[in-house]
Amino acid sequence: MRPDIKEAASHYVHRLFLQAGNSSLVRLLKKEAFKRIYRQMINDPDSLLPRTFPSDVEPWSGEKPQGPEDFLKGTVTLPSLPHVQSRLREVLNDPESTAQDLVDIICKDPKLATSVLRLANSGIYEIEEKIETPSKAVALLGFQKAGSLALGTVSLSMFKRKNKAVLDLEKFWKHSIACGVVAQEISVAAGLGDPELFFAGGLMHDIGLHMIFESDYSLGVTLFRLAGSEGYNLYEAEQDILGFNHADLGGYILEKWKSPRQLIAAAGGHHNPHKVKTDPDAMVIHVADFIAQALGFGLDISSVIGSIDPAAWQKIGITADQLIELLPKIRRLIDDIFQILED
Repeated sequence: MRPDIKEAASHYVHRLFLQAGNSSLVRLLKKEAFKRIYRQMINDPDSLLPRTFPSDVEPWSGEKPQGPEDFLKGTVTLPSLPHVQSRLREVLNDPESTAQDLVDIICKDPKLATSVLRLANSGIYEIEEKIETPSKAVALLGFQKAGSLALGTVSLSMFKRKNKAVLDLEKFWKHSIACGVVAQEISVAAGLGDPELFFAGGLMHDIGLHMIFESDYSLGVTLFRLAGSEGYNLYEAEQDILGFNHADLGGYILEKWKSPRQLIAAAGGHHNPHKVKTDPDAMVIHVADFIAQALGFGLDISSVIGSIDPAAWQKIGITADQLIELLPKIRRLIDDIFQILED
Protein backbone atom coordinates (compact mmCIF):
# COMPACT_ATOMS: atom_id res chain seq x y z
CA MET A 1 0.00 0.00 0.00
CA ARG A 2 1.47 3.35 -1.03
CA PRO A 3 1.93 5.65 2.00
CA ASP A 4 1.06 8.85 0.11
CA ILE A 5 -2.15 7.39 -1.33
CA LYS A 6 -3.00 5.82 2.03
CA GLU A 7 -2.71 9.22 3.74
CA ALA A 8 -4.77 10.96 1.05
CA ALA A 9 -7.50 8.30 1.21
CA SER A 10 -7.59 8.50 4.99
CA HIS A 11 -8.01 12.28 4.83
CA TYR A 12 -10.76 11.96 2.21
CA VAL A 13 -12.70 9.43 4.30
CA HIS A 14 -12.28 11.50 7.47
CA ARG A 15 -13.85 14.50 5.72
CA LEU A 16 -16.60 12.33 4.19
CA PHE A 17 -17.71 11.08 7.62
CA LEU A 18 -17.08 14.35 9.44
CA GLN A 19 -20.69 14.63 10.67
CA ALA A 20 -21.37 10.91 11.07
CA GLY A 21 -20.28 10.24 14.65
CA ASN A 22 -18.27 7.24 15.84
CA SER A 23 -20.70 4.35 16.28
CA SER A 24 -19.70 0.76 15.48
CA LEU A 25 -21.69 1.02 12.23
CA VAL A 26 -19.89 4.19 11.18
CA ARG A 27 -16.48 2.70 12.02
CA LEU A 28 -17.13 -0.35 9.86
CA LEU A 29 -18.50 1.76 7.00
CA LYS A 30 -15.42 4.00 7.20
CA LYS A 31 -13.21 0.92 6.75
CA GLU A 32 -15.22 -0.11 3.69
CA ALA A 33 -15.06 3.45 2.34
CA PHE A 34 -11.29 3.63 2.85
CA LYS A 35 -10.73 0.49 0.75
CA ARG A 36 -12.96 1.88 -2.01
CA ILE A 37 -11.39 5.36 -2.00
CA TYR A 38 -7.85 3.96 -1.98
CA ARG A 39 -8.65 1.88 -5.08
CA GLN A 40 -10.21 4.91 -6.80
CA MET A 41 -7.18 7.07 -6.06
CA ILE A 42 -4.98 4.42 -7.68
CA ASN A 43 -7.18 3.47 -10.65
CA ASP A 44 -9.36 6.51 -11.37
CA PRO A 45 -8.23 9.59 -9.40
CA ASP A 46 -10.12 12.00 -11.69
CA SER A 47 -13.42 10.51 -10.47
CA LEU A 48 -12.76 12.06 -7.06
CA LEU A 49 -12.15 15.60 -8.30
CA PRO A 50 -14.85 18.13 -7.30
CA ARG A 51 -17.18 19.17 -10.08
CA THR A 52 -16.91 22.72 -11.37
CA PHE A 53 -19.30 25.04 -13.20
CA PRO A 54 -18.71 28.07 -15.42
CA SER A 55 -17.91 31.18 -13.39
CA ASP A 56 -20.55 33.22 -15.22
CA VAL A 57 -23.53 31.20 -13.92
CA GLU A 58 -25.83 33.69 -12.20
CA PRO A 59 -26.79 32.95 -8.58
CA TRP A 60 -30.38 31.90 -8.11
CA SER A 61 -32.52 35.04 -8.10
CA GLY A 62 -35.65 33.51 -6.61
CA GLU A 63 -37.00 34.61 -3.26
CA LYS A 64 -37.09 32.08 -0.45
CA PRO A 65 -40.49 30.31 -0.77
CA GLN A 66 -42.83 29.82 2.16
CA GLY A 67 -42.62 26.06 1.80
CA PRO A 68 -43.02 23.20 -0.71
CA GLU A 69 -46.48 24.32 -1.84
CA ASP A 70 -45.28 27.88 -2.45
CA PHE A 71 -42.19 26.56 -4.27
CA LEU A 72 -44.39 24.62 -6.69
CA LYS A 73 -46.54 27.70 -7.36
CA GLY A 74 -43.61 29.50 -8.95
CA THR A 75 -41.86 28.56 -12.17
CA VAL A 76 -41.76 24.95 -10.98
CA THR A 77 -44.53 22.70 -12.21
CA LEU A 78 -45.60 19.64 -10.28
CA PRO A 79 -45.05 16.76 -12.70
CA SER A 80 -48.13 14.92 -13.80
CA LEU A 81 -48.50 11.49 -12.29
CA PRO A 82 -47.74 9.05 -15.10
CA HIS A 83 -50.90 7.26 -16.21
CA VAL A 84 -49.49 3.78 -15.60
CA GLN A 85 -48.30 4.76 -12.14
CA SER A 86 -51.69 6.25 -11.36
CA ARG A 87 -53.47 3.06 -12.40
CA LEU A 88 -51.04 0.92 -10.40
CA ARG A 89 -51.63 3.04 -7.31
CA GLU A 90 -55.40 2.70 -7.70
CA VAL A 91 -55.21 -1.07 -8.07
CA LEU A 92 -52.83 -1.52 -5.13
CA ASN A 93 -54.97 0.65 -2.86
CA ASP A 94 -58.27 -1.01 -3.83
CA PRO A 95 -59.09 -4.06 -1.68
CA GLU A 96 -61.42 -5.29 -4.44
CA SER A 97 -58.62 -5.47 -7.02
CA THR A 98 -57.56 -8.83 -8.38
CA ALA A 99 -54.28 -10.22 -9.58
CA GLN A 100 -55.62 -10.04 -13.13
CA ASP A 101 -56.18 -6.29 -12.77
CA LEU A 102 -52.48 -5.92 -11.99
CA VAL A 103 -51.43 -8.22 -14.84
CA ASP A 104 -53.55 -6.21 -17.30
CA ILE A 105 -51.79 -2.95 -16.37
CA ILE A 106 -48.31 -4.46 -16.63
CA CYS A 107 -49.06 -6.11 -19.99
CA LYS A 108 -50.26 -2.84 -21.54
CA ASP A 109 -46.82 -1.27 -21.13
CA PRO A 110 -44.19 -3.39 -22.95
CA LYS A 111 -41.21 -1.62 -21.35
CA LEU A 112 -42.71 -2.05 -17.88
CA ALA A 113 -43.51 -5.71 -18.55
CA THR A 114 -39.94 -6.35 -19.72
CA SER A 115 -38.43 -4.60 -16.70
CA VAL A 116 -40.70 -6.43 -14.25
CA LEU A 117 -39.78 -9.82 -15.76
CA ARG A 118 -36.06 -9.06 -15.74
CA LEU A 119 -36.19 -7.85 -12.15
CA ALA A 120 -38.27 -10.83 -11.05
CA ASN A 121 -35.62 -13.14 -12.53
CA SER A 122 -32.62 -11.11 -11.30
CA GLY A 123 -32.26 -12.83 -7.94
CA ILE A 124 -33.72 -10.05 -5.84
CA TYR A 125 -36.56 -12.37 -4.78
CA GLU A 126 -34.49 -15.58 -4.85
CA ILE A 127 -37.07 -17.56 -6.81
CA GLU A 128 -35.48 -20.52 -8.59
CA GLU A 129 -38.31 -21.05 -11.08
CA LYS A 130 -38.04 -19.12 -14.36
CA ILE A 131 -40.63 -16.34 -14.64
CA GLU A 132 -41.61 -15.85 -18.28
CA THR A 133 -44.86 -13.85 -18.21
CA PRO A 134 -46.35 -11.01 -16.12
CA SER A 135 -49.15 -13.34 -14.99
CA LYS A 136 -46.57 -15.84 -13.71
CA ALA A 137 -44.67 -13.01 -11.98
CA VAL A 138 -47.81 -11.97 -10.12
CA ALA A 139 -48.67 -15.58 -9.29
CA LEU A 140 -45.23 -16.45 -7.92
CA LEU A 141 -44.34 -13.13 -6.29
CA GLY A 142 -47.81 -12.38 -5.01
CA PHE A 143 -50.03 -9.35 -5.58
CA GLN A 144 -48.22 -6.94 -3.24
CA LYS A 145 -44.69 -7.94 -4.24
CA ALA A 146 -45.37 -7.75 -7.97
CA GLY A 147 -47.35 -4.54 -7.56
CA SER A 148 -44.64 -2.82 -5.52
CA LEU A 149 -42.03 -3.96 -8.03
CA ALA A 150 -44.07 -2.52 -10.91
CA LEU A 151 -44.74 0.72 -9.02
CA GLY A 152 -41.08 1.29 -8.25
CA THR A 153 -40.05 0.44 -11.81
CA VAL A 154 -42.45 2.81 -13.52
CA SER A 155 -41.66 5.57 -11.02
CA LEU A 156 -38.10 5.83 -12.34
CA SER A 157 -39.47 6.75 -15.77
CA MET A 158 -40.21 10.23 -14.38
CA PHE A 159 -36.51 11.00 -14.04
CA LYS A 160 -35.59 12.25 -17.50
CA ARG A 161 -32.17 13.36 -18.69
CA LYS A 162 -31.64 16.98 -19.70
CA ASN A 163 -28.84 18.24 -21.92
CA LYS A 164 -27.95 20.91 -19.37
CA ALA A 165 -28.29 19.60 -15.85
CA VAL A 166 -26.61 20.02 -12.51
CA LEU A 167 -27.76 16.69 -11.12
CA ASP A 168 -25.88 13.66 -12.45
CA LEU A 169 -28.86 11.47 -13.32
CA GLU A 170 -26.86 8.25 -13.49
CA LYS A 171 -25.62 8.80 -9.95
CA PHE A 172 -29.13 9.80 -8.87
CA TRP A 173 -30.60 6.57 -10.28
CA LYS A 174 -27.88 4.44 -8.75
CA HIS A 175 -28.28 6.13 -5.36
CA SER A 176 -32.04 5.60 -5.47
CA ILE A 177 -31.64 1.94 -6.41
CA ALA A 178 -28.93 1.42 -3.79
CA CYS A 179 -31.12 2.98 -1.12
CA GLY A 180 -34.01 0.71 -2.17
CA VAL A 181 -31.87 -2.44 -2.08
CA VAL A 182 -30.27 -1.58 1.28
CA ALA A 183 -33.70 -0.75 2.73
CA GLN A 184 -35.10 -4.05 1.47
CA GLU A 185 -32.22 -6.13 2.85
CA ILE A 186 -32.32 -4.33 6.20
CA SER A 187 -36.07 -4.94 6.47
CA VAL A 188 -35.58 -8.65 5.73
CA ALA A 189 -32.73 -9.02 8.23
CA ALA A 190 -34.69 -7.15 10.90
CA GLY A 191 -38.00 -8.91 10.15
CA LEU A 192 -39.84 -5.64 9.56
CA GLY A 193 -42.22 -7.04 6.92
CA ASP A 194 -43.13 -5.92 3.39
CA PRO A 195 -39.55 -5.59 2.04
CA GLU A 196 -40.96 -4.71 -1.39
CA LEU A 197 -42.49 -1.50 0.00
CA PHE A 198 -39.14 -0.56 1.52
CA PHE A 199 -37.55 -1.18 -1.88
CA ALA A 200 -40.12 1.09 -3.55
CA GLY A 201 -39.66 3.66 -0.77
CA GLY A 202 -35.93 3.74 -1.44
CA LEU A 203 -36.50 4.20 -5.16
CA MET A 204 -38.79 7.18 -4.55
CA HIS A 205 -37.22 8.79 -1.47
CA ASP A 206 -35.37 11.55 -3.34
CA ILE A 207 -38.08 12.59 -5.80
CA GLY A 208 -38.08 16.03 -4.14
CA LEU A 209 -34.33 16.37 -4.73
CA HIS A 210 -34.80 15.62 -8.41
CA MET A 211 -37.57 18.24 -8.60
CA ILE A 212 -35.46 20.94 -6.93
CA PHE A 213 -32.43 20.42 -9.17
CA GLU A 214 -34.46 20.13 -12.36
CA SER A 215 -36.51 23.25 -11.56
CA ASP A 216 -33.83 25.88 -12.22
CA TYR A 217 -30.23 25.54 -13.40
CA SER A 218 -29.00 28.52 -11.36
CA LEU A 219 -30.68 27.20 -8.23
CA GLY A 220 -29.04 23.82 -8.78
CA VAL A 221 -25.58 25.36 -9.19
CA THR A 222 -26.09 27.57 -6.12
CA LEU A 223 -27.10 24.55 -4.03
CA PHE A 224 -24.24 22.46 -5.41
CA ARG A 225 -21.66 25.09 -4.55
CA LEU A 226 -22.97 25.70 -1.03
CA ALA A 227 -23.34 21.97 -0.29
CA GLY A 228 -19.74 21.46 -1.42
CA SER A 229 -18.32 24.12 0.88
CA GLU A 230 -16.53 23.13 4.07
CA GLY A 231 -18.70 21.45 6.70
CA TYR A 232 -21.95 21.63 4.71
CA ASN A 233 -24.14 18.85 3.41
CA LEU A 234 -26.92 19.09 0.83
CA TYR A 235 -29.69 18.98 3.42
CA GLU A 236 -28.24 22.01 5.21
CA ALA A 237 -27.71 23.90 1.95
CA GLU A 238 -31.37 23.39 0.98
CA GLN A 239 -32.53 24.60 4.39
CA ASP A 240 -30.39 27.74 4.10
CA ILE A 241 -31.46 28.67 0.57
CA LEU A 242 -35.05 27.41 0.36
CA GLY A 243 -36.14 27.14 3.99
CA PHE A 244 -37.10 23.48 3.50
CA ASN A 245 -35.39 20.36 2.17
CA HIS A 246 -35.94 17.81 -0.57
CA ALA A 247 -37.58 15.37 1.87
CA ASP A 248 -40.24 17.96 2.72
CA LEU A 249 -40.90 18.52 -0.97
CA GLY A 250 -40.89 14.80 -1.82
CA GLY A 251 -43.40 13.99 0.89
CA TYR A 252 -45.64 16.84 -0.29
CA ILE A 253 -45.53 15.65 -3.92
CA LEU A 254 -46.32 12.03 -3.06
CA GLU A 255 -49.15 13.15 -0.80
CA LYS A 256 -50.61 15.22 -3.63
CA TRP A 257 -50.43 12.11 -5.79
CA LYS A 258 -52.24 10.11 -3.10
CA SER A 259 -49.40 7.59 -2.98
CA PRO A 260 -49.35 4.77 -0.40
CA ARG A 261 -48.70 6.01 3.14
CA GLN A 262 -45.43 4.10 3.36
CA LEU A 263 -43.97 5.91 0.33
CA ILE A 264 -45.04 9.30 1.67
CA ALA A 265 -43.44 8.54 5.04
CA ALA A 266 -40.24 7.26 3.42
CA ALA A 267 -39.78 10.31 1.20
CA GLY A 268 -41.10 12.96 3.56
CA GLY A 269 -39.56 11.65 6.76
CA HIS A 270 -36.10 10.36 5.92
CA HIS A 271 -34.47 13.62 7.12
CA ASN A 272 -37.02 14.41 9.83
CA PRO A 273 -35.48 13.87 13.31
CA HIS A 274 -38.85 12.94 14.83
CA LYS A 275 -39.99 10.64 12.01
CA VAL A 276 -36.75 8.66 11.83
CA LYS A 277 -37.22 7.71 15.49
CA THR A 278 -40.91 6.78 15.33
CA ASP A 279 -41.94 5.74 11.80
CA PRO A 280 -40.39 2.46 10.54
CA ASP A 281 -40.61 3.54 6.90
CA ALA A 282 -38.82 6.86 7.49
CA MET A 283 -36.41 5.13 9.88
CA VAL A 284 -35.29 2.44 7.43
CA ILE A 285 -34.96 4.83 4.48
CA HIS A 286 -32.99 7.30 6.63
CA VAL A 287 -30.52 4.56 7.56
CA ALA A 288 -30.43 3.08 4.04
CA ASP A 289 -29.80 6.54 2.54
CA PHE A 290 -26.75 7.01 4.76
CA ILE A 291 -25.42 3.49 4.12
CA ALA A 292 -25.87 3.82 0.35
CA GLN A 293 -23.79 7.01 0.36
CA ALA A 294 -21.16 5.47 2.61
CA LEU A 295 -20.82 2.56 0.16
CA GLY A 296 -20.09 4.95 -2.70
CA PHE A 297 -23.59 5.23 -4.17
CA GLY A 298 -23.90 8.93 -3.48
CA LEU A 299 -24.70 12.01 -5.55
CA ASP A 300 -21.21 13.51 -5.10
CA ILE A 301 -22.68 16.93 -4.39
CA SER A 302 -21.32 17.44 -0.89
CA SER A 303 -17.93 16.45 0.52
CA VAL A 304 -19.70 15.07 3.62
CA ILE A 305 -22.52 12.53 3.80
CA GLY A 306 -24.32 13.94 6.82
CA SER A 307 -25.21 11.96 9.91
CA ILE A 308 -27.13 8.86 10.88
CA ASP A 309 -29.52 8.92 13.82
CA PRO A 310 -28.16 6.37 16.33
CA ALA A 311 -31.63 5.80 17.82
CA ALA A 312 -32.99 4.86 14.36
CA TRP A 313 -30.22 2.32 13.80
CA GLN A 314 -30.67 0.87 17.27
CA LYS A 315 -34.45 0.50 16.82
CA ILE A 316 -34.03 -1.37 13.54
CA GLY A 317 -32.30 -4.03 15.59
CA ILE A 318 -29.51 -5.46 13.45
CA THR A 319 -25.78 -5.18 14.10
CA ALA A 320 -23.06 -3.54 12.05
CA ASP A 321 -21.49 -6.98 11.54
CA GLN A 322 -24.77 -8.29 10.11
CA LEU A 323 -24.83 -5.41 7.65
CA ILE A 324 -21.24 -6.02 6.54
CA GLU A 325 -22.13 -9.66 5.83
CA LEU A 326 -24.95 -8.44 3.56
CA LEU A 327 -22.71 -6.14 1.50
CA PRO A 328 -21.68 -8.60 -1.27
CA LYS A 329 -25.33 -9.40 -1.99
CA ILE A 330 -26.32 -5.72 -1.77
CA ARG A 331 -23.64 -4.67 -4.26
CA ARG A 332 -24.56 -7.45 -6.69
CA LEU A 333 -28.26 -6.59 -6.58
CA ILE A 334 -27.58 -2.88 -7.08
CA ASP A 335 -25.51 -3.54 -10.19
CA ASP A 336 -28.03 -6.03 -11.59
CA ILE A 337 -31.04 -3.82 -10.99
CA PHE A 338 -29.34 -0.68 -12.30
CA GLN A 339 -28.49 -2.47 -15.51
CA ILE A 340 -32.04 -3.72 -15.91
CA LEU A 341 -33.77 -0.40 -15.21
CA GLU A 342 -31.30 1.63 -17.28
CA ASP A 343 -32.04 -0.33 -20.46
